[in-house]
This record gives sequence, structure tokens and C-alpha cells, in this order.
Amino acid sequence: MLKDLFDKEILKYTFLPLLLSLGFWGIMFFIFGGNILNFFAYLSTYLPKGDEISNFIKEYGWSVLIFLWYLGVISTIGLFSSFFIDKIVLRINRHYNCPVKKVNFKDTLKGVFISLKAFFIYLIIFMFTFWMLFIPVVNVVYQLFMWSVLNKAPLEFDSTYLFKIKPNKNFFLVFITSLIYFVPFLSLFGYTFQLIFMTHYNLKKGCK
Repeated sequence: MLKDLFDKEILKYTFLPLLLSLGFWGIMFFIFGGNILNFFAYLSTYLPKGDEISNFIKEYGWSVLIFLWYLGVISTIGLFSSFFIDKIVLRINRHYNCPVKKVNFKDTLKGVFISLKAFFIYLIIFMFTFWMLFIPVVNVVYQLFMWSVLNKAPLEFDSTYLFKIKPNKNFFLVFITSLIYFVPFLSLFGYTFQLIFMTHYNLKKGCK
């Protein structure tokens, strides 16, 4: 399993979604960065400790913007990965030789839709709960939970849709592996890290 983290083929199709996500959010924040910052400053006034949070956002604008850009990047890597999932998952399957079913572009689009749906659910929840980031200790559990909400459904689909197996739904595994997002630099490869673990987990349990 750990060898797959350094596999050249897997790394290649990990960098592509990362570059797409970096480019997308780079453009978005370059054009709308000020508006995004003002939106969160305004929204925070309606939340617990709103005035304090709003003042913090205004005072540390650039730092907050960089943090939001970082969250945006790691939050959509899974979405952009949807177009390259087969390259990663089939590479992992060399350990199991699980029969591969015939799939088409509609299956890829389904994966994209699942990732989009999860992202918008994550985004809506985040907009009304981001104040929890300012509570020590609670913010750690909060972020792990949010990343689990974001990635659970996409990981279950991406790790199994190429095979005739049902995903073993394991929120705890997604929750624990989300710790990778707290590690600088490695967090940018967090989705691939989780995908490798989930694929091994599902193929080991479901492939006969």
C-alpha cells in the first residue's frame, strides 16, 4: 500500500488534478479575492462571535485569503481527479487482479457529479459553520469532519466504480485519513492518499 504513494504512474495522475485545482482557484482568487473576503466578513456578522471574526478577517485579510485559497485548492482536487481516477485505481488493482467491468464516459460524468454534489454540500455547511475554526481543539475535529463530508461519497465511488463490487462505507477511515490535510505540502496530495487507502480497503474486502 505504501509503495503506491511513490508509484510514478500514480504520482503523474496526482499532479495533473493538483495543477488544475491550483490554476482554477488562482484565477478565481485573483479576480474575486476581494469580494470573497468581504463576503465572509459580512457573513460572519450573523454568526456567533460575529463582530470579532469579522474584525479578524478585515485585519488579517491577506492571511485569511491565502487560507481560503488553500482550502479551495484541496477541496476540489477530488473533483478534478474524477477525470483521471481510472489511471490510479487500475494501477492499484495490479495487487488484486480484480475483474474490471466495462465503463463509459457516463460513469466518469457520474463521478464528477458526485464530487460536485459533495463539494456544494461542504461549501454550504462551511459558510455557516466556519466560525468553529476559531475555537481551539474543536477546530481540529471540525476540519476532519468537514473533509470527511467533502470526500466520503467521491472516495467510495472512485475506488469501486471500475469493479463489480459494492463500496464498503467507512466514515471512520475517511475521517482518520483526513489527518493528512494537516501536514504541510503533503496535504496537496491528500485526496490521492485517501483514494489509495480506500481502494485497497474495498478491493481487499470486495474482490473475489
